Amino acid sequence: MADPPLVASSWLIGWALCLAASLLLVAVHLRLLARQPEPDPMVPGAEGKTPYALLAVSGRVRLICLLGALGSSAATATAGPLAPAWLVWGSGAVVLVGVDAVSTWIPRGLTRLVLGELAAALALGAALARDPWPLVGAAAGAVAVGGFFWLVWRSGAGLGFADVRLAVGLGALTGSSGTGIAGVIGAVMVAAVLGALTGIVHGLGRARRRPFAYGPALWAGAYACLVQRLLR
Repeated sequence: MADPPLVASSWLIGWALCLAASLLLVAVHLRLLARQPEPDPMVPGAEGKTPYALLAVSGRVRLICLLGALGSSAATATAGPLAPAWLVWGSGAVVLVGVDAVSTWIPRGLTRLVLGELAAALALGAALARDPWPLVGAAAGAVAVGGFFWLVWRSGAGLGFADVRLAVGLGALTGSSGTGIAGVIGAVMVAAVLGALTGIVHGLGRARRRPFAYGPALWAGAYACLVQRLLR
């Protein structure tokens, strides 16, 4: 049995390395955020939207990114060969949800980039583990969760299509984790509960007639899958 102090020291070193990498990637994605094209002025709500260039230097967005990187890096350090994928989720994806939380807008181009990075990181993780099954699970999870949220979006339930794109990432990440369908469903359920709570709090405020950000709930829900994996 490993010595507990040695295990704790190894985890701290891993967390510090993951945090450094996450903060670097957050900085890169914030710079890319500043260069994102603005939505068409004819899109509802676009006229009063804060420009992405200003959101990239917003103190609120940066604080969310910092807190997200701190927490997610602790989880990434426990993810084994799949750490590269969780690193992307805790850096590039956290920039997306930080912008969403502050403005309720998510840039399409940057979202596609993050999903591409996530796919590459999942492929790297599968190669490191010498196991193709994480890629199979990722594909199945992406289709299942993305398809479910696409149906919710089509029903006019209030989700934006950017949330559907994030749901594809959520499904891919949790599907690759090795916790099976229970892990994917658990992550979606946690995201749904967090989203519902966010909606309730939002409904009690002055801006209750405006849309609220669902992206942070999707982002945080993924970590329920890691918790389940650690408890097994």
